Amino acid sequence: MKKMFVLMLSCMIGIAAFAFNSGNVNETLLQSFKERFPHAEQVTWKESAETYEVYFMEDGVRSNIVYDKDGVFRNATRYYKERNLPYYLLINIKKKYAGKKVYGITEISTPAGIEYYIKMEDAKVVTTILVDADGSLSTYEKFRKAL
Repeated sequence: MKKMFVLMLSCMIGIAAFAFNSGNVNETLLQSFKERFPHAEQVTWKESAETYEVYFMEDGVRSNIVYDKDGVFRNATRYYKERNLPYYLLINIKKKYAGKKVYGITEISTPAGIEYYIKMEDAKVVTTILVDADGSLSTYEKFRKAL
């Protein structure tokens, strides 16, 4: 019984040692984040010399946001599936890349704009296309599948 208690206590201490203490994050930034993302789950914060990064899930979308030490937004990255892509982009993509299946999207937002990196595949090729906020499509990379 004592061994089990010591084991459980050790595990709890180990987990606590790796958990980020959000007490280091600017309180105004924490409050602002909670107001903007009230449904965020699995929220973790990381602090570096120049930034704060927050990682979280919201409505099934994995996201991270980078703020500078003053709480100013630098960039955000979201990872999701086809169903979360704006319709005007999806229609253009389906038209230009007919026969390819979308299986993953990385959305990168900065104060300058937004870009989408969309992974698509067919039986022979995996393609990443770059889409800007205006809907302009370009091939970013293309790989043949191993047969």
